[in-house]
Amino acid sequence: MIELSGTQLPVQLWYSSSQRSHNYMIQLLRAVPKLNASVCCFETAQCQTMISVWNLNATHVYKPLTSNLPHRSFPYKPAAIISSTFAEVLFLNCDAYLVRNPDYWFRSDPMYLHFGALFFPDAFLSRQHPAVWNILNTTCGQNEFELDSSVILVDKTRVWKGLYMTKLMNDHHQLFYEHITDGDKDTFRLSFRYMHVKYYLVMIPCS
Repeated sequence: MIELSGTQLPVQLWYSSSQRSHNYMIQLLRAVPKLNASVCCFETAQCQTMISVWNLNATHVYKPLTSNLPHRSFPYKPAAIISSTFAEVLFLNCDAYLVRNPDYWFRSDPMYLHFGALFFPDAFLSRQHPAVWNILNTTCGQNEFELDSSVILVDKTRVWKGLYMTKLMNDHHQLFYEHITDGDKDTFRLSFRYMHVKYYLVMIPCS
């Protein structure tokens, strides 16, 4: 679907060798010959296209702490954003599909250009206990929709503090997923609020 959108933007497919084999990822590259894509592994800190391989600085690759929880793969979402070699990232979960070229978002979306962070709403209004807002020393977002973390657009240079706090929350996902959020999605919202990093939440509701 990304290839069919016609984008010329470079694409990185991040994966964990504990979940997908390297050969499987190379097969994905073969399936999209027109896409400017590479596959990148968290464990090896290495990226590869069909014609070249290069090593990343391993200290800049965030390898999530794994657990036996049902949502143990969720921390890989902020990990992919942080580990990506791009300064600006349109993150797409594996079940999120583009229906048109996304290039215009980076060039001309007014809310993204103003805030540097664009999120999309989930189907639920905030379900956090009021005490959460006190603990995080931030304004109450009770009437705001929770985030859908399957599509996220960020300029990392502008909102890094919010992203890094998201990483820290997901480092302790056993605690946050069980008591504070429903998986990884609201760790973004809570982190950005805690660090006073502004973002824009698209007002069109989830279908």
